[in-house]
Amino acid sequence: IGMQKNTTKIWLGLILAAAFLLRFIGLGSDELIFDEGLYAFRSIGYLDYLESPYQTTPIQWFAPGDYKRTIPSESEGLPTWTHLSFHDHPPLFFLVQHMFFKIFKDSLFVSRLPSALFGLASVYLIYLIASKLINERAGLISAFIFAVSFVHTSVSRLAMMESVLFLFVLLNIYYFLKLLEDRKHWAGFGITLGLAFLTKYVAVFLIPTYFIFLIISRRDILRDRRLYYGFFITAVVFSPVIIYNIQSYKTFGHFDLQLAYLLGQKTPWPVNEFGGKTQDPLSHIWENLTAVFSLPFLITSTAGLGLAMFKKDLRKKLLLMFLVFLFIALLLTQTGSAVRFTALYIIPFTFFVGALFIYLYGKKPKMALAIFILLAAHELFFTAERVFINPPDYGVAKLDRYFDSVFKNGRPQNQPSHPNLILNNVIETYSAQYPVTLGPTGLVFDDNLATGPMLWLFSRRQYYHGVPIMTASNFNQIIRHENSVALNGFTLYFVKTDSGAPLKPTTPTDYATDLENLLIKNGETPNIIIKSGDGSSAFRVYKFSVK
Repeated sequence: IGMQKNTTKIWLGLILAAAFLLRFIGLGSDELIFDEGLYAFRSIGYLDYLESPYQTTPIQWFAPGDYKRTIPSESEGLPTWTHLSFHDHPPLFFLVQHMFFKIFKDSLFVSRLPSALFGLASVYLIYLIASKLINERAGLISAFIFAVSFVHTSVSRLAMMESVLFLFVLLNIYYFLKLLEDRKHWAGFGITLGLAFLTKYVAVFLIPTYFIFLIISRRDILRDRRLYYGFFITAVVFSPVIIYNIQSYKTFGHFDLQLAYLLGQKTPWPVNEFGGKTQDPLSHIWENLTAVFSLPFLITSTAGLGLAMFKKDLRKKLLLMFLVFLFIALLLTQTGSAVRFTALYIIPFTFFVGALFIYLYGKKPKMALAIFILLAAHELFFTAERVFINPPDYGVAKLDRYFDSVFKNGRPQNQPSHPNLILNNVIETYSAQYPVTLGPTGLVFDDNLATGPMLWLFSRRQYYHGVPIMTASNFNQIIRHENSVALNGFTLYFVKTDSGAPLKPTTPTDYATDLENLLIKNGETPNIIIKSGDGSSAFRVYKFSVK
């Protein structure tokens, strides 16, 4: 099944071009979904803070001065070790996003740019790995399926950890295969494994995968000390998280949120409410698999898996991927079957599909080609329909663009302040980067708005752009106590959520409704009504002045 090098390069170039288009078209205009806002807000300033009384962080625990300080410290401010990781995740994704924000400034496009670029690189790695495991034709087939799959396309378009995780997992698998060929690649293997762990703890499934593989087929490497040099390098790369958790345990009596949840430690967070196993138990796996994988894709990948198990030559070639599949399954028994975890299956599934078509092509080329064309067309439509034709739309990205048009890379003359000196320093540092272009201006928002959109739309503008914000409940309190004189001369934008908006999964409050009724009573009408994708109202924005 040898192929001419030039032909291979042309096909690979076309696959990468298709992957580029699927990942970059409209990247900055997609809706803000899942935890994008939680990650992007923190990455801008490499700031471990969520503006939440329930999921507090060391920034609140070590607060200088008298502001809700709960942990004594010899010196004011945060200890150095708190910058080594985050209270709920390893630091690498935040650091990567932070560097992109630092170069290009903050926007939805920039927040997703690392994911899109790392996703594109992952397509190429799939080609390299499949070419090593099977052959170049399998590399091209696997790379194409991976490139057009909805799972990986969507992951590459989100400001979340998975695209970066997938890249380092694939890069580590590639270096593991190189290590099998030549032990000199132990350093590359160790570094990439450490980077995978620095991105997300779930990469731990790689460890048993490798050891079982080596026990079954390459015991000679288990006796080579260079393998363990590689694992030592992994520990060195991962050491910031190790140090962070040691210091966290010494100071607070628990590790970070993820490890504390796993070990059942007592923490200030309601960790049982955060766990994927609680929100999406393993019993939901079929529902979550079919949410992101098409049925034809699941059928062909399952057929490829079955073929790899029963055909001796393929079983040997795909043993590593079978073990990846197995240990992801075992991982899900601990994490639950949330989409962000089941998405990991795209890695072994892609190779199973490639192997299936290589086998079919060897038996009945015309039939194999016809089935592949049908599957490819279906996957392209499946992806396009969800990404471009009927994408999620809750009005958040539209509201973000509206505020961009209001502030135009400037800020009001009234810079906000914060009683927490660490956070106040963030405001002073970042707001200085924006010129004063507006008179006294502020934002008031509905308390019912979900946390992710709230952080991106409002908290981001306060801490990094110097725009004063307050909740409707705080505004109503000011009005009730007749302290509105402090807001005299201000132009305020009040955002009221509606049925199409993303809301907190808690009992709704009436503060925003009360404020809206007051504005209507005073003759105010919405300055703009932002609708969601189904045509329902998501946000009503009122522009008014306090006199």
